[in-house]
Amino acid sequence: MPSRTVKKINNRLIFPVGAVIAIGIMGDSLMYSLLPLQAEALGFSLAGVGLLLSANRIIRLFSNTWAGLAFERFGPRLPFVFAAVLSVITTWLYGAGYGFAVFLLARAGWGVAWSIFRQGGYVAVWAAGGERKGRLMGSLWGLVRVGSAVSVLLGGYLYDQHGFPAAVLVVAGLTLFSIPGALLVRWPGGQSDMAERPASPLAGWREGFSTAVRRGILAVGFMYPLFEAIVAATLSKYIEFNLSDSIEILAVGIGTVAGLMLALRFTADFIFAPLLGAVSDRTGQPRAIMVLAFFIFINILLAVYLDGLWSLVFLALVFFAGSGMFAAANAAASGEATSTARPHMFVSLFTTSVDAGAALGPLIAFPLVNLIGFEMLYASAAGVLAFAALRLWSIAQKSA
Repeated sequence: MPSRTVKKINNRLIFPVGAVIAIGIMGDSLMYSLLPLQAEALGFSLAGVGLLLSANRIIRLFSNTWAGLAFERFGPRLPFVFAAVLSVITTWLYGAGYGFAVFLLARAGWGVAWSIFRQGGYVAVWAAGGERKGRLMGSLWGLVRVGSAVSVLLGGYLYDQHGFPAAVLVVAGLTLFSIPGALLVRWPGGQSDMAERPASPLAGWREGFSTAVRRGILAVGFMYPLFEAIVAATLSKYIEFNLSDSIEILAVGIGTVAGLMLALRFTADFIFAPLLGAVSDRTGQPRAIMVLAFFIFINILLAVYLDGLWSLVFLALVFFAGSGMFAAANAAASGEATSTARPHMFVSLFTTSVDAGAALGPLIAFPLVNLIGFEMLYASAAGVLAFAALRLWSIAQKSA
């Protein structure tokens, strides 16, 4: 959406759009805490779990472009309502007990829904206009992660008390509220930009790779989700294998502790993403990304090489910094998108790089854990992220 259209609009879209996405994402978030623990009972191998957790990201390598084209052609309303309906259906299918193939189909369906939801989030930020993209991105995705936090916290408790089907059924019921919410969103006028733009996304994608800064943003967009997906996919098993003796003093189950940690991760988005996003608006997104990446690297080293509950403390610090990293990276992509001829296509390219990293994470996480262990895996992924962030900052300094 070109900036000439959105400057007249205030930030009234941030809350309703974020709230709908927060409700819609609850089923997906629940799977990261419960699926590794429920795999044996469901008859899924850990390799199968990795595939299921990646399936929604794999499909998004294609559906991000479809979402961008759909928003160009139809405007945001119809795709956004469709995504809400799809989120309800896919969450219900997780607990329906139809087997691996249907579960895989549900994960792929959620991937399509998330491509659309996320595109709608960018429209909400563009509609606010101004130079506050870091704070607005942080506010939007912080609100979204409230839904994730509620899901993993409530779902983890229900899993420990009543089992997997009950946890999924309750969360599926909550996602129903996303449909009326999506219908009530009042999007900015102008439903289609197709008269101004060619149908093919290839020109927009080529433009996305045309400068070193854009390539640097795409690299960070790939590496941070890769790191986060590795940690999120293996967190339950990391706690079970490395910290089970330490958490006995907490008098709660592993499912509850994993849910608490992931809830902390998601709550950090609500608290720290707007704050650190606003800081990135002042310092510049590349510098903020670089500082946060090195903070993550140092704290992940402390988390994996210290014993006992201190590991959870430093993991929490990693999650806090990650919330700012996510806001700053998305703000950098949002700002760069509005300087291109086809903003939706640059967004689809950035989100595809995000999803490529996020899809690869669970696929490689469990095999690499068996090969090199949790410590080396977490530290290596954080180190590569720090390198990508340093390179983006260096490129931005040269082009300033």
